[in-house]
Amino acid sequence: MSIAAALSPGAVAHGQTNDFRSATGKTIYRNSDGDLISNNEFVDIRMANFTYPDATLVKTLADGTIEFRLQKVPQEGMRAADFAVKTLDGRTIRSADLKGKVIVLNFWFIGCPVCRAIKPKLNELQSKFAGNENVVFLAMTADPAGAVRKYLEKEPFGYIQAADAKASLDGFVFSGFPKNIVISKTGEIVYWRSTVHAWDKFESVISIELSK
Repeated sequence: MSIAAALSPGAVAHGQTNDFRSATGKTIYRNSDGDLISNNEFVDIRMANFTYPDATLVKTLADGTIEFRLQKVPQEGMRAADFAVKTLDGRTIRSADLKGKVIVLNFWFIGCPVCRAIKPKLNELQSKFAGNENVVFLAMTADPAGAVRKYLEKEPFGYIQAADAKASLDGFVFSGFPKNIVISKTGEIVYWRSTVHAWDKFESVISIELSK
């Protein structure tokens, strides 16, 4: 499914292009648990694995309201893959050494336009947790360290940067960039997104995990 199709409520099931119109002019969105969510969060969940067939369910309620209900993001609740990466400043970071911390991951590469577009907001998000030793913001790319250093001189990115990280990226088994992931203190994936529109949700997930 294309990104444009995923953003349109008219394209709901795989290969389907029906135009759903509410008699009341009201549309509501629910996650897989049935909780009401914002339109932005609806888009983010729907795009979390944008290469998957769309399984969003749509029904018209008794009052004419159109209700969209999303499938579960399958990675959420799974144990995160172990990883070991080398940062641009020469450190080695292993997931095993981060036990007890919340880990916020970003997967990107230099030629990714969407990665570039959301980077300022990622910097803003990271800055809100500056000084909190219980959360680690880590960006991984398979691009070589030299190229990444040169790129970051012009395009600052506040996350800890790990280059040449293909082996660790492959451990997560995903398609498409970017990926934005939050891993709990006990090692489970609690947030898995590609694009981010609901930045308040992203921030709240980190805050909730830090409070545990």
